[in-house]
Amino acid sequence: MRALSSLVVLVATVAACGGGGEASSDSAPATSAGDAAVASTSGSFDPATITPAMVAQGDSLFHGLIGATSCQACHGADGAQATVAPNLTDGEWLHSDGSWEGIHKTVVAGVMAPKQFTSIMPPYGGIPMTEEHTRAVTAYVYKLSHP
Repeated sequence: MRALSSLVVLVATVAACGGGGEASSDSAPATSAGDAAVASTSGSFDPATITPAMVAQGDSLFHGLIGATSCQACHGADGAQATVAPNLTDGEWLHSDGSWEGIHKTVVAGVMAPKQFTSIMPPYGGIPMTEEHTRAVTAYVYKLSHP
């Protein structure tokens, strides 16, 4: 009986914490800080795993061809505007270490306290993004400064 009670408590705890299955890359974007932390650590951030298809999709997202916003509005069409938001091509990173994972974490969390610019960057650039789209746009940004 004690084992059954423990099992019930365990199942209830896992259900309350959102456990119970893997999210696919097409799933909805994270909706809370806890979900964002989980989303930002799923999958490998080895730059060798960045594919040309991923970079092409990231390019389309960055330039607003997919989705409801465009990163180029603040960062410039080539990522080097640096008048409203940081230059993404020069290798100087204000809010991350410049790694693919670091860039991903910045996009997921946003930049609420910019170090050099007055404009904030909302989480996910202000639009809902799937993990697949987040990884693609951050792979594209990574490639801008790591040719």
